[in-house]
Amino acid sequence: MESNARDRIMLDILQKGDDKLLKDQGVQVVHLQMVKEKQIYYGGESIGDSKRAAALVKEFLGDVDRECVVVCATDVRMKPTHIQIVGMGAVNYCPVYIPEIFKMALLSNAVGILLFHNHPSGDCTPSNDDIYFTERVMKAGNVLGIRIIDHIILGEGDDFYSLRESGSTLRWDSIG
Repeated sequence: MESNARDRIMLDILQKGDDKLLKDQGVQVVHLQMVKEKQIYYGGESIGDSKRAAALVKEFLGDVDRECVVVCATDVRMKPTHIQIVGMGAVNYCPVYIPEIFKMALLSNAVGILLFHNHPSGDCTPSNDDIYFTERVMKAGNVLGIRIIDHIILGEGDDFYSLRESGSTLRWDSIG
């Protein structure tokens, strides 16, 4: 089919909303919606410092016995707007598909995200895989225009490790 013919069909679909035409062409009209499961009260302040951010996510996760990856979306004032577990793995590994990290952020119109994961061992020292994963997420965020504010690794008790505050060589303020 020529591109002009396809364009005319799509224009007809958009203008007429013809259900028969939609069915014949196999185009499904959908809408996306986020569903609020619950609310966590944190005081309404910004979570610009890693200690406050780590405390919020530790409360959210509770006692988990496996590695989890959490994304917290923020507004322009660094106030958390949405939080979601985007991956749950094993004791020492959690596979995460990069688009899953940004799905909630895009749907919630987030300006930035804080990335978290826990180390069930209690040792919050980042691995080479943690650094590489952070670099990949930051590159994707640059493409999408969503700033990665920090990647915080949660350890035992109140222990945490902020990749941003650790002086890592990652370029935290780069949005391309």
